[in-house]
Amino acid sequence: MDHINIETFLDDTRQKLGSRLREARIAREYSLEDLAIATGLTEAEISAIEDGTSTNTHHVERIEHALC
Repeated sequence: MDHINIETFLDDTRQKLGSRLREARIAREYSLEDLAIATGLTEAEISAIEDGTSTNTHHVERIEHALC
């Protein structure tokens, strides 16, 4: 049976989430600045979510809400 490396799994999950949110932002023609204004987050916080280095649940929820 294969063993799953949890860190690799989590990294992949963060990357997929970030990519999905970036694609949604671009599809709605939002710049990072536009989304920052809509969410009250900084561009750096949004970039961290999009590049998979952060998974702050509260920030993700704010981004998803703004992109709905």
